[in-house]
Amino acid sequence: MRVLPGWIAHGGAVVWTIVSIIPFVVMILLSFRNNVDIYAHPLGVGGHYHLENYSSAWSGPPGGAGMAVYTRNTAITAFAGLLIVLTAGTFAGYFVTKVPIRMRRACIVFLIACSVMPLALVLVPMFQIYDHLSLLSNPTALGVSYGALALPTAILILQAHFIDFPNELAEAAALDGLGEFRTFLKIALPLSTGPCIAIGMLSLIFIWGEAQLGIVLLQAAASQTISVGLLGYQGQWTTDLGPQYAGLTIGTVPLIVAYLLLNRYVTKGIALGGVTK
Repeated sequence: MRVLPGWIAHGGAVVWTIVSIIPFVVMILLSFRNNVDIYAHPLGVGGHYHLENYSSAWSGPPGGAGMAVYTRNTAITAFAGLLIVLTAGTFAGYFVTKVPIRMRRACIVFLIACSVMPLALVLVPMFQIYDHLSLLSNPTALGVSYGALALPTAILILQAHFIDFPNELAEAAALDGLGEFRTFLKIALPLSTGPCIAIGMLSLIFIWGEAQLGIVLLQAAASQTISVGLLGYQGQWTTDLGPQYAGLTIGTVPLIVAYLLLNRYVTKGIALGGVTK
């Protein structure tokens, strides 16, 4: 099998990077324009700057709560979801490697089935459950659901990491009198920072941008997350596009900054994340 020359591989990576960045740059440019300039200059090049778009986005449209509230709710939801994923995910990912091989394979098949299940299948049941428990319009409860939905993928990746955990370390811990649980807490978990950060970042991307379930469960404007609240910037007959693009920019920047800071852990964690052993 021939390997592509280095300049072709690097050139393809550069082109892909540019193609990925262009929509974000256009979004930022449009966030400073009004409707007339946006329709006249769809790529954001030309027209006048309107810095007030960001203050309008921050305070929100009539009947909406604004990006200040949406960002706070998204942070609450993300914290609850990541807490579920990183605690239950690491625990289950480690101890699923300790069961017999047939049971582990059955668990992997079940987790794969859960990870590819369409979200639309659970919308009605989850609405009924949340309504019965009076948890509608609760960002924390929504975060718990997001954590549960992201859990199968997290376990799949983490079990692939823990199955390669050196047996010598576990045997040494057993000689020192540590049980399985203390071995996990004191040895395995501290040596799994990279995969855990990767799982956290992947889950954060999912939680930050998911809107389908949020639309169903977050009905009050004051409880909505960024992805749901931004839909309120669209009017029935007309939409003030400048503040809407400004809101998109405000909601996107934190996620991009987090990814830029942690992307090497994401790459390393996925590289360790085979699911067949």
